[in-house]
Amino acid sequence: MKTKIIIAILLFTLNTVLCIGQERVSLSILQDVKLATIGDKERNYDAFTLDMLVRLKMQGNQQKYGYLTIYPEFEYADLKQSYIRYSANVGYTFNKLIVNNFDVALIGGIGMINREGESSSSLSLTGEIGYSLNDWLKLVIDAQLVQRSDIEKYVTSGFLGIEIKIF
Repeated sequence: MKTKIIIAILLFTLNTVLCIGQERVSLSILQDVKLATIGDKERNYDAFTLDMLVRLKMQGNQQKYGYLTIYPEFEYADLKQSYIRYSANVGYTFNKLIVNNFDVALIGGIGMINREGESSSSLSLTGEIGYSLNDWLKLVIDAQLVQRSDIEKYVTSGFLGIEIKIF
């Protein structure tokens, strides 16, 4: 069942991109800042605990104020019980409202969490700020609110990383 849902999400994402066209495709890799720097003393996680997001981000055609953003996302956290989350996300990136080289995006997502073989659904809301260093490299900061159905609460996280243009 889990595999069918993941395949359906990926097919929906790819189908949507093919229908609306895309101007750019990029790969994003981000790390949870708190777990990377100070850890989580409450849950006994040391600094340098891996919590990584990987995205294949597809940018729609440029409009007056910005563009549509669609991406499948994979999150892996090296916790006592490994945490894996797959999601399909869609949002809008504003790149013509603020100074040059800065993007601001609001993205919603739906996905699946897997903890030690147990799967549960998940919703997410992400706010992102990106700063373009050049045409192919961007620094990215994310604030993310995730429905953690596996522990029945909403969790906020902050991520920092890079986005690399593929084509």
